[in-house]
Amino acid sequence: MSCELVTTGWFASDQPRNYRTAGDDAIRGVGFRPVWWQSVDTFLAPRHVLVVDSASPVKAKESEFTATPVERIELLMNPGHSQNGTTHYCGAMAAIMLSMEYALFNDVDLFLYVEQDALIHGKAILDRTKNALRRRDLVFGRGDMDIQQSFFAANKKGLRRFLSALHSINYSDKQIAPENKFQYAGTRMLPSPFLKLAEITSIDKFRRAGLILFTMACRMCRNYEFLPFGYGRDRPINFNDDVFYFQHASRDELAQYLRLTGFSMPALDPTD
Repeated sequence: MSCELVTTGWFASDQPRNYRTAGDDAIRGVGFRPVWWQSVDTFLAPRHVLVVDSASPVKAKESEFTATPVERIELLMNPGHSQNGTTHYCGAMAAIMLSMEYALFNDVDLFLYVEQDALIHGKAILDRTKNALRRRDLVFGRGDMDIQQSFFAANKKGLRRFLSALHSINYSDKQIAPENKFQYAGTRMLPSPFLKLAEITSIDKFRRAGLILFTMACRMCRNYEFLPFGYGRDRPINFNDDVFYFQHASRDELAQYLRLTGFSMPALDPTD
């Protein structure tokens, strides 16, 4: 089974990261692109892929890795990471929201987003995602204190409602993390002053309590479904699962994935 469109973001640089995040450095460069494309082409077989590029200084030449038609939207500047960005939307949010608009304007029935550092596995991944969408209009990964969006899906109705809710949030991505914005935008009936609770989670003293209350309220009023498989950022990964996805891979996890799939990644020796 194939899908019409897969969307993703792109940013790579030769400079060290200036924000905190997990995973091996190899997953954020061009060297990771061959295995990302093998993953997407094998398990989703999209007819088109949209890449939203955050003015990346290092470009990926997609034609070297795939025969799938690729459309590219280039931003005029790099919005940065949510931890240190100076614009309302960070680079990841820009990629996701532009991808949603693109899908709507092209009347795509199924919206799929696969983050540039995420890998998927399993021939049934598309069927299981579609089955989850029959219950709700949006499906995300389940996180401990948030939702995960390195692999997620929506239908047209869900996209319109979700985009409208995201644009209504006056806080920047630095003030409220994209994951928490997603939780709020995917709910029903929660008033906008409730977002103040998410903002105080940026204050370390209140972070845990604020996240618990915010997450509990959002999940009670949620208008989205959880994906029936893992893992996103959660660990450990069971590589024996027939369907899964994950991001922020360590070098050992990358090597396990390559051995499982038989995919090639010249920048990493799977026997390491």
